[in-house]
Amino acid sequence: MKSIRTAAVLTIFLLGTGKAFSQSRKTESTKGVEKTDNDKKIEVDGVGHKLNYTLNGGIAEIEGADNTVTIKGSAKKISVSGTGNKVYIDKVDKVIIEGGNNTIYYKTSGTKTGKPDASLTGVGNKVSKQ
Repeated sequence: MKSIRTAAVLTIFLLGTGKAFSQSRKTESTKGVEKTDNDKKIEVDGVGHKLNYTLNGGIAEIEGADNTVTIKGSAKKISVSGTGNKVYIDKVDKVIIEGGNNTIYYKTSGTKTGKPDASLTGVGNKVSKQ
């Protein structure tokens, strides 16, 4: 059973990094400079980025591996795919995570339960209140 999990994590990692290297999105490493995305959408694709954003009610999509994204403000939805990504956000309503060992840290949520609606696919993914 452990070897199946190991194989699954490796497969997800390889798929995530393969996707990361085929990046064609608009955000590449900006050396951690804070930005406000007026289009209400943040897109991060790649490996090893450390980025800061301000968002008010939009959506964020993070793809790749070992990215650390800090978002001041709120998001209706955060979507993460790949491996080893970390997202820190003040407020989020919905979370979708695919891949392995990705974590979303949130402070609050606008849902009735106080926890974001979450869909987690893969191994070692988690949504954690800060």
